[in-house]
Amino acid sequence: MSSNKNKNIKMRECLYCGEPIPDDRHKNALTCTKEHALLLKKEREANNYIKVRTTADPIIKLREDFYDMAKEFGFDVPIDFKYISPYKIDWSLKTGTFIKEGCVGVALGDIGYIFFKPLILKIYKLC
Repeated sequence: MSSNKNKNIKMRECLYCGEPIPDDRHKNALTCTKEHALLLKKEREANNYIKVRTTADPIIKLREDFYDMAKEFGFDVPIDFKYISPYKIDWSLKTGTFIKEGCVGVALGDIGYIFFKPLILKIYKLC
């Protein structure tokens, strides 16, 4: 009976190096040593950082573009779209929404915008 029990036990392998995880490691261990656990954690954190940066960088750049436009045209001022088009804005990017003048706007951190009428845009300071 004990030989059947041993057949059902699955060998656990270290996610970092592929070696067997020793029996003296706790049951939830995914690595063979604490050192490999730390190295695996570093890899995960590096991958998460890359993911965050690839998401955040375009939003940061777009936010800077809107600040440049606000510096040139002002906040809460109607701006004709022909002055905005050279910025080649990715209109799908946003960090949230806000309501101003009874309309829903797109937030990019502490700055946002709303389209009014065809081809008129207003930029708002949100904080």
